[in-house]
Amino acid sequence: MFSPARSPSLQGAAAANGNSASVRPTGRNEPCPCGSGSKFKRCCLGRTPRAPSSPSLPRWMLDSRRKLHLFEKYATNVYRLPRLLARLRDGRREPTYPTLEVVDALFHAALLRRPSINAAEGDLKQADFQKLIGRKPEPGVKAFSAEVISNVLDKLELDGLRVGIEDVLWTAERNKAFRDGSYGTLRCVALDGWEPFCSYDRHCPHCLVRKVKRNNHETAEVEEVDQYYHRYVVAMLLGPVLDVVLDIEPVLNAEARRDLGEDAHHEGELSAAHRLIDRLHDTYGTFVDALVFDALYANGPVMTKLDKCGYGGFIVLKKDDNEPLKEALALWEGQCPCERLDDADNKEHVEFWDVDEINTLETYKGKVRVIRAVITKKDGTRKTWCFGIVGKRARKVSRRTALKAVRSRWHLENTGFGQWVKYWNLGRVYHHTPNAILAVLLLWMLVFNLLQLFVYRRLKRERMPKDPCDTIISIVAEMFRDVGALVAPIPWEVLADAATG
Repeated sequence: MFSPARSPSLQGAAAANGNSASVRPTGRNEPCPCGSGSKFKRCCLGRTPRAPSSPSLPRWMLDSRRKLHLFEKYATNVYRLPRLLARLRDGRREPTYPTLEVVDALFHAALLRRPSINAAEGDLKQADFQKLIGRKPEPGVKAFSAEVISNVLDKLELDGLRVGIEDVLWTAERNKAFRDGSYGTLRCVALDGWEPFCSYDRHCPHCLVRKVKRNNHETAEVEEVDQYYHRYVVAMLLGPVLDVVLDIEPVLNAEARRDLGEDAHHEGELSAAHRLIDRLHDTYGTFVDALVFDALYANGPVMTKLDKCGYGGFIVLKKDDNEPLKEALALWEGQCPCERLDDADNKEHVEFWDVDEINTLETYKGKVRVIRAVITKKDGTRKTWCFGIVGKRARKVSRRTALKAVRSRWHLENTGFGQWVKYWNLGRVYHHTPNAILAVLLLWMLVFNLLQLFVYRRLKRERMPKDPCDTIISIVAEMFRDVGALVAPIPWEVLADAATG
């Protein structure tokens, strides 16, 4: 079996390219050596340089303006990527290939949007990709196999991936990455269910199952069959500049719950959402101000949970028999709008109806504010939004801000779910075991967050409202081409050892 090559040292990698540790002084307009991403003259010139967050990449990478090199520099020096990956653990005994090597390959497979583990295995035969993950190139010889990748995914500790996501977001918070991401004074998180894939064959014991109807092409009859799927609840921080994922929680079937020592019955999305809200509160605390939901969450237990966590809530109301909406509709009957406004940015006219302090839910003791917004577009088309607001701070926001927060929930659908299936290949299963599926989703979300921060913070690219994916797609395509420009292996092992030492 091919044994892994040791990565060269930092000094060795630099020296191999005609550089040494004592290189020429940094120019005024060159990137600052501290890794901040700013020019030297605007950062550490004239004062003691700030120590980088982790050991610097080789000079041949630091001096490059290629997008891949810039990303690696940013992720290493600002978010301590080598240390983050080195902390991940799996349950293999005496592995031939270190966890760091395998997760590094998976990280870059996610970054470059590789469609499958088999595609990643093909990449691992290529000299360029071998250099990307810190190996001495041996073209045509696999660094390791798809089976090794699958084994790691089966046993990779999920808590470590969650901690990695958390660390990146807290670092971004300290760097004020989210200062322009609030609605009014509220930092909002969208929560919603996501079902990335399904099949008519059961592949693992934790597959959820439901009855669906489909056409039998042989008999031309409609038949009822079992359909197997996995469903997750996703929490995404919303913002006008960038969106990042905070966490993901699976919806559990009876067998999965039995494995956890719980009541053996299938749960629904709401049960998983309650667990996720609890973990958000434990992990992020007051980093989150309010949550945004669709109509499934318009019930007393969810509102009560938000109150206990100190969170506000914006919840879409669709059913006329929903108690807060039913009461509001009765109070509004025959009334004119309480506010009218023209939104020049969206080219629309908005009329508002608003009532506060509704207290008609038996399962929720707090008060609910209900708003109806009728939006008329320039072409005359109309759309009505009805939503409830809970929480003292959330109930005080302006009608315009409240509407903006509720409509921003579509970021999760567009920037998140739609993009992940279409461009990140998450509509397919990389490896079908419960741990592997969630490990892939969490690792891919870590990459997604770093890429969002890189594009919209480091590169300061403007977000495209109509298609927020376009800019990132083009930059990822550049990165893929840049792999061929690596002049030596990236010394991940040395960087990780130094960062964790």
